[in-house]
Amino acid sequence: MMTSTQIAEVGIASGCEGGLKRCICPRATICATDTLSIILLALARCSVFFDYPLYMMMFLSKCHNINNVCRRTVLREWIDFGDMHKVHRLFGIIVGIETMFHSFFHMLRWGLNADIDLLWKTTTGISGLAAFMITPLICWPMVIPAIKERLAFEVRKGLHYLSIVWAITLLFHSKSRIYYLIGIPALMYLVDYLFGYFGRNSLIENAFFERYGENGVALHFQNPPNWDKKPKTSYVYVMCPWISKYQCHAFTIFPEPTKEDHTMLCIESSGDWTKELHRKIKVPCLRPLYVLGPYKSPFSDAAVTTSNAIAAASGIGITPTLSLVLNYAGKKRINVLWVCRDPGLVEYILHKFDIGAITKKSYAFIFYTGTRELALPKDLPTNIFIFTGRPNLEHTITGIVTAIHSGDGLPEEMYEAQEKVANAPFQRRMKVALSRVVEIYGKDEMFEYAVEETEKAAAAAVSKDPVSESGGTIDTAPLDDSDPETAPLLFSPDEVPEGEVSLIGLDSMISEFLGGIGEYSRSDMEALFHEIDSDGSGFIDRDEFDNFIGIITTERNLSTLSMSQRELVGAMEKSQMRRRSKITSSDHRSMHHTSSHLLGDSYTVYYMCNLLKNSEGDNPLEDWSIFYCGGSSKMKDDLKAISKKYTIDLSVEKFDW
Repeated sequence: MMTSTQIAEVGIASGCEGGLKRCICPRATICATDTLSIILLALARCSVFFDYPLYMMMFLSKCHNINNVCRRTVLREWIDFGDMHKVHRLFGIIVGIETMFHSFFHMLRWGLNADIDLLWKTTTGISGLAAFMITPLICWPMVIPAIKERLAFEVRKGLHYLSIVWAITLLFHSKSRIYYLIGIPALMYLVDYLFGYFGRNSLIENAFFERYGENGVALHFQNPPNWDKKPKTSYVYVMCPWISKYQCHAFTIFPEPTKEDHTMLCIESSGDWTKELHRKIKVPCLRPLYVLGPYKSPFSDAAVTTSNAIAAASGIGITPTLSLVLNYAGKKRINVLWVCRDPGLVEYILHKFDIGAITKKSYAFIFYTGTRELALPKDLPTNIFIFTGRPNLEHTITGIVTAIHSGDGLPEEMYEAQEKVANAPFQRRMKVALSRVVEIYGKDEMFEYAVEETEKAAAAAVSKDPVSESGGTIDTAPLDDSDPETAPLLFSPDEVPEGEVSLIGLDSMISEFLGGIGEYSRSDMEALFHEIDSDGSGFIDRDEFDNFIGIITTERNLSTLSMSQRELVGAMEKSQMRRRSKITSSDHRSMHHTSSHLLGDSYTVYYMCNLLKNSEGDNPLEDWSIFYCGGSSKMKDDLKAISKKYTIDLSVEKFDW
């Protein structure tokens, strides 16, 4: 506050107005000589002072490498370094509002005082106007649903990086402490980013890509030398230079179940980048990529403090859930509750992971909401249950907790029993497996690959190099001309018609495209091949190949088999009903004391409520936690309500960053 004499000495204004003895006018851009101007200046200045710590945290919260180190220190007991994205998002929204608020009151004051030209005649005005115009581009696409749905992720992320420009403009906006409050955190973020980009970015020269279903791609690679052999629940940023050299996308990783020191991840087609990846991976192949990280996921911190957990997931959210289960297999009870409508993803996970083995002390419930029939593994452990339709989350969760808390129906007891509830006939599995290939890959890619395999087999026959199976069939031995049964399947290159497919080529193609999911035998293939090969030449052309595909996918052929996939699921449900039928009416009356329904019902809800009611101030469920990852707002809201009702901690991660 200055007197009129002091203001006159500065030379910007003649003095205070409206009878004021003191007013404010240290420089042209902050000159308020009347009451209204002082009020508007106070509103503008208070908002920016309030934002100073938020400015700092917006940049520090995205220092992934610094946060990763801090999460291993005792500071984690006071600061949730695993949830910095939530901090970044919340503070970003506030700063976005406050920036508009600050700019509005300054411009209103200048306009009322006929000083609006300060907006383009001063460094403060120009830099402020630039920040004012950039702010909506940075914030709105990330938080306003209507804009978020209409803009591709790549566009929104690109606009978000305008925050660097925004920070630079603020450095010129004021001559005071803002140099330190914005400059130092922004510099720390820049150094952290550059360190990660160049120091923790690894080239994977031969990553293996394959489609895991109709809507996604899986990739496998050997861990870079600077990685731990078994990274904890983590995520990496993936950059495929053959798609874009400027886009890095975050995905959860988990250990390759069949190879030591290898990692894999699943990528669902959702945005432009992931759809382009799915389009380019027409056949299983090896391609280079860069991985930046790994960085611990939010689940890593939450899992440390719990003994029993229910890891709920929807869709591709199963990937961090599986990573969590793999890391704590045999150490904690982490029960899996997965809702998914993508049949390819369900099939891939069940075939690639022995979920029954890694959840011996837990339950794994899969609620399949898709329409296509599933190609399930031959034998499912009894602690894995597959149901059609959506779950009643409260009943299911209370059922799991009640079964384990009461000790009646522990999953390890069921696992030891090893009842075979999923044993569909072999022919049925073969048909479902082949139908799956047709829905995942295009006919053109399949035919071209089969032609190439036919030519390779012919070249190998000439060189007397036995042709080995690629791993898909179960009753196939290496072929050579000394075997009277398989010799007729071998041809020399001169005998192969151009652009036609032999049985060996067809078999190799399907084996490769199945990727280890589903089963079939060469004898089944041979019978069907000879049915299609009308002229008996030993080769089929493109029309005959399309005919082969048609026979596989017709409902007529599928319906002749004895057991459908839905009947298989029904068998599991009936198995549960048999267990329930053992409970007498008297047991029902005391259900809350002695037993539980595995999938839960009103009795398990009563048991849980009664448990909390009689706890005498202690929380009997303090060693339980619920984790959720996925994009279902309805499921997240239901879990929040359950968490509040039963005082069970809930950790939510949507991986929307």
